[in-house]
Amino acid sequence: MKTRSVKNIKSNGKSLLRGQLGYNLIEVMVAAMILSTAILGIAGLQMIGMKGTQQSLMKQQAMGVVQNMIERMRSNQVGVTNGFYEFTSDSVDCGQALPNCTLGCSSAQVALVDRLNLVCGTQFGGSVKTGGVRVTSSDDNASLVNGSLDVVCVDCALGDLTITVGWTERELGEETGGVNETLVINTRVVTKP
Repeated sequence: MKTRSVKNIKSNGKSLLRGQLGYNLIEVMVAAMILSTAILGIAGLQMIGMKGTQQSLMKQQAMGVVQNMIERMRSNQVGVTNGFYEFTSDSVDCGQALPNCTLGCSSAQVALVDRLNLVCGTQFGGSVKTGGVRVTSSDDNASLVNGSLDVVCVDCALGDLTITVGWTERELGEETGGVNETLVINTRVVTKP
């Protein structure tokens, strides 16, 4: 049986076989590549999770607007049956003054206040408007991005309504553009005794 002779090379006081030179460097480079790929994968998953969280928040905000509208209409059923709540957010004049109801509001005035508060937001004193679906000035804090709120009477006498809330779903890291989303709710708000 023939044996090969392999020369030993000394490096930093350690003996290395000539055939093993460079393997440690290759192992470190492969490990670094695997680690960097794993970190990039985790970062990608985190971005997807953040996008899902943002989408969930916007849907929750839209559902809050719908729930707020339904509760307001349930407390003013006469206004619903008379069709005072049928509107589109584009038709609401946010510059319109709120009615003075010191002696009590009519059902039409209550419906007007509800529309203005939900579409334009509420304002206390000289502060910015908050909670509306539409931004009327640069200082406003809208509950939805490019929001809209439309209420259509299917049968006003029965209180059958279709409430549509729209908003723009922005992509992560994008300040403009996005995908338009809508939430449509069919409901009955008038209760018969």
